[in-house]
Amino acid sequence: MITLPSDEILLKYASGVLDPALRLLVAEHIALHPETAERIAAFSEFGGMLLAAEEPAALTAGSLDRALARIAAAPAAATTAPGWPALDAMHWRWAGPGRRIAKVDIDDATMQAYALKIAPGKAMLQHSHAEREWTLIVQGSYCDENGEYHAGAFIEEDVDTVHTPVATGDVDCICLAVLSGPLTAPGLMGHVAQWIMR
Repeated sequence: MITLPSDEILLKYASGVLDPALRLLVAEHIALHPETAERIAAFSEFGGMLLAAEEPAALTAGSLDRALARIAAAPAAATTAPGWPALDAMHWRWAGPGRRIAKVDIDDATMQAYALKIAPGKAMLQHSHAEREWTLIVQGSYCDENGEYHAGAFIEEDVDTVHTPVATGDVDCICLAVLSGPLTAPGLMGHVAQWIMR
C-alpha cells in the first residue's frame, strides 16, 4: 500500500506554512515520489489564481518604501533547504531489541523529528499519539493494524490511532517521523519510551 501526503499537508507545503520538520519530511517524500511535485504545482497555481482574483488594495503614501525596507531587513533566504542528515551519520540509540532511534534536530522546528530503524520481524512498542504523527518509510516495510506500508509510504496518524508497527521483509525498516506531540504508551514501557525519545 502506498500512502501519499494529504491535500491539506501539500497545500500548506505549497504556501510555505509547514513546520520546518514536516516540510523536510514532505521534501524527502518528493525525492522518492516526484509525481507529488505535480500535485504541489497544482496547489501553487490555484493559489496564484486566487490572488489574481482579489481586488487590488489601495496604496498609501510610503507603501513602496516600507515594503522595500522590510525586504532589505529580512534575513537572506537559504538557496537550498537543509535536508535530513545522512542515516549513517545519525546518533542511533538503543530502543529495545532490534530497534534503534535517532533524534533529529531541525532549525526553527517546533515539532519533534526522529529516525527509526527496526530489524525484520521486530515490533515497535504499541502506542497511540497525543497529537499527530507523520511517518515516511525510506527503506523496507512495516505492517500494523491498518495495513502494510512499503518504502515511499507517507503515513499520517492522529489521536485515534493505536498501533504496533512490525518490520516486514528481509531488510531493516527505516522510517523518518515527525510528531506534533508525544507518543503515549501504557505502563512502564511507555515511560521508558518517553525517556528514550527525550
